[in-house]
Amino acid sequence: MVLYSDYPAARTRQIIADVVAIVVAVLVITIAASVAAAIRALGGFGRDLEAAGLDFQSGLTDAAESLGGIPLIGEGIRGPFDLAADAGASVAEAGRQQQAFVELVATTTGWLIALLPLALLTLVWLVPRIRFAVRSRRLRGMIAAGMTADTLAVRALSRAPLRELVAVHPDPASVWRSNDPVLVRRLAEVELRRAGIRASALP
Repeated sequence: MVLYSDYPAARTRQIIADVVAIVVAVLVITIAASVAAAIRALGGFGRDLEAAGLDFQSGLTDAAESLGGIPLIGEGIRGPFDLAADAGASVAEAGRQQQAFVELVATTTGWLIALLPLALLTLVWLVPRIRFAVRSRRLRGMIAAGMTADTLAVRALSRAPLRELVAVHPDPASVWRSNDPVLVRRLAEVELRRAGIRASALP
């Protein structure tokens, strides 16, 4: 598949547009990743809270087990420590939930920052580039199969901007009706140029 025009000026514009688009895409992805990483850093509070809750729970659980072994009074003393250990578990769970929330916000924000500009870039750059490549490939195949300048001239009359047609002749439709081979070929070249194909591709 031919990705670039045969005409130097058009090819240069396409290459510059491709480079700019790639740079923009890399910048957008980098910025999105950086923002997501910055938001994830806020999860450090949740990790600290979880660790503190687990340490508190572990310490009180150990103390409760130790005190619970005291004959006669052990079970009575252990109760408050068990309740306090449960509070530590709640603190640890709160830390885990905070981390999950921060991760959700980081991931969502990162994707939004990346997808919106990339979707716009797809519309203004990628889709036209793909359409150009497909149109050029198809037209080259049609010419190789025997399409003539006359058919291309008709296609140009139906699709090309008027300013390109009047550059060939003030009344471009009359050129095709008159069957002037030179002017018909010039009309055909209008369509070829739009597809990035040199006029020499025509027999």
